[in-house]
Amino acid sequence: MARKGMHNLRRNETEFEYFIPNGLESDLDENGMHTGDFEKQYALPVTYRGNISVPTGYASQNLFGTDVRYSHLLVMDDPDADISETGMIRWKGSLYEIRAVRPSINTLAVALRKKTEDHAESDAN
Repeated sequence: MARKGMHNLRRNETEFEYFIPNGLESDLDENGMHTGDFEKQYALPVTYRGNISVPTGYASQNLFGTDVRYSHLLVMDDPDADISETGMIRWKGSLYEIRAVRPSINTLAVALRKKTEDHAESDAN
């Protein structure tokens, strides 16, 4: 099936892993007692391809509004990709929170924010 409209150049796309949330698990302290805190658990990752870049420059469109803080922009030419704001992405060995998802007719734009190191290892398990 031929797709219509503009698409990402395949050579500019990169692979990334998308982690789908799989519920919450109770945290335990060093004695094995429940702390009352919960950690997100994620299913096995799904591999996608897209164009991930750092937004730069002064002329920009506020695609995600002015309150969304993000460090990278992911653009995919599949507006029906099953990516939501509750998931997480691993790209080039780093984990990124999904801050906003904006589908359009031909593309899917995703605002990403790099996770801090202290949460990165526990969130991807």
